[in-house]
Amino acid sequence: MLKNITILIVTVAFVSSCATPKAIDIKQMGDEKMSCKELILAYEKADLASDLAHEEKGATEENILSGLFFFPAYFVTFGTTTHAEYNAASRKEHLLRLYNNKKCTETRSQDHQKVVSQTLMDLEKVKEQYIRGVITEEEYNFSRKQLLILLD
Repeated sequence: MLKNITILIVTVAFVSSCATPKAIDIKQMGDEKMSCKELILAYEKADLASDLAHEEKGATEENILSGLFFFPAYFVTFGTTTHAEYNAASRKEHLLRLYNNKKCTETRSQDHQKVVSQTLMDLEKVKEQYIRGVITEEEYNFSRKQLLILLD
């Protein structure tokens, strides 16, 4: 019985240590139809994805565990986080290109545009709190993630 529990704990630790950030698609359906504010929010999402991927790179607890239990897993995690960072940077580039080429017409309802505007203001408030040191980087990223999830 104790042996089974030990195996279960080791398996759970190993599986959880292999969790890596998800790489986002560089181009997504609907990108061309976004308004300027929507492009800014999409850019913020890509920026958050980049930050989260960057946090997973290096000597994190999960990477150390994966290195102890299965050494090649460290390199898989490193490669996956690098891929996620690259995709996020490429998406940001794509969105900036769209933003610069677009004549910013509202394609969505006024209510949607109000929600987008409010979310942008909320993101700015959270950023100000982080810059002033009121919240930690982890709280900052969590708050950004929560605000951006509401738009999906």
